[in-house]
Amino acid sequence: MPLRVVVALALSASLLARCVSPALPGSMVGIEHAIVWTGRLTSLLTLLAATGLVAGIARLATAIVASPRTPLSARLIAVPAVTFGCMLLLFASFRPLEPLMALLLGISAATVGALSARYCVAQRELRAGALVLGLVSGAGLVHVIARKLTQDASDAANLAAFRLAQWIETLGVALDLLALALTLVWLQKRGTHGRWLVPLVLATAGACVVLSLRAAAPGANALCVLLGRGLDELGRDQSSLLPVSFSHLLNVGSLLAAAAALLGGGRELGLVLAGCLAARGALDIQIPALLLELAALYLPFVPAVQTAAKLPEPSVRTPAPTSPHVDDIP
Repeated sequence: MPLRVVVALALSASLLARCVSPALPGSMVGIEHAIVWTGRLTSLLTLLAATGLVAGIARLATAIVASPRTPLSARLIAVPAVTFGCMLLLFASFRPLEPLMALLLGISAATVGALSARYCVAQRELRAGALVLGLVSGAGLVHVIARKLTQDASDAANLAAFRLAQWIETLGVALDLLALALTLVWLQKRGTHGRWLVPLVLATAGACVVLSLRAAAPGANALCVLLGRGLDELGRDQSSLLPVSFSHLLNVGSLLAAAAALLGGGRELGLVLAGCLAARGALDIQIPALLLELAALYLPFVPAVQTAAKLPEPSVRTPAPTSPHVDDIP
């Protein structure tokens, strides 16, 4: 299975599981069949995405270990971290992850992303992907810590700790916004049809946010209600100091930019950018965490893959028939 298909499956499964499926129940009457079939489709895409992610990570980790030029930090930290993420994915099929295990998953995914970004940022052709990967990894770590601190503050009824978690979460949102801006700039300059694709992404994100804000108004239509409930679920009760509309705009813009980088990026680096934005802010969930780790492991191989794609296929020439030598005739 190509990695582009794996990233597309992971993006679709994450969108259905985190946004669409939780928003359908209770939104309107008479959609019981749609709820059932959406849940089945979500389970199927999640299974396919998990299988593809584990297979891709295993293949890339094997190539990293087998390469003699691999840094020692990748052998001692990155490979065990992605193995830990795959084990947690298998463990989550039996029971939900505990908050401590989710925190460790987010820390391990952010560590892999930071190491890959640090290794690739010196290469000019990979600098955009390394910067986005580093920002998303740092923001993901901040979000995981803020979410754990918010939960502890709520359990202990500690207002000071909750305020600190709000400031930490706001810092993570700022890093996410910077990563999204860099991705849009890269799409504008390097992506295929970037001149009209980036304005389309921004316009669509703005329209979705405007419609979602009308969900609480009397007489709101079904589309507004679904968008409002879906974006609320996608935000995962974000506790930053910024308005809810800004959070919705960032979430929708990141998903649309990920789809644009995946489909219209025109290069292998677009695959990495799509994986980073699709995993943004959810490193404590198995599929997004493994998706970020897949993008981090694949980033160092992008120049080799692009070079191999540009090489022409060798032509097979049939040798011309030669007449036998006189001495060879009996």
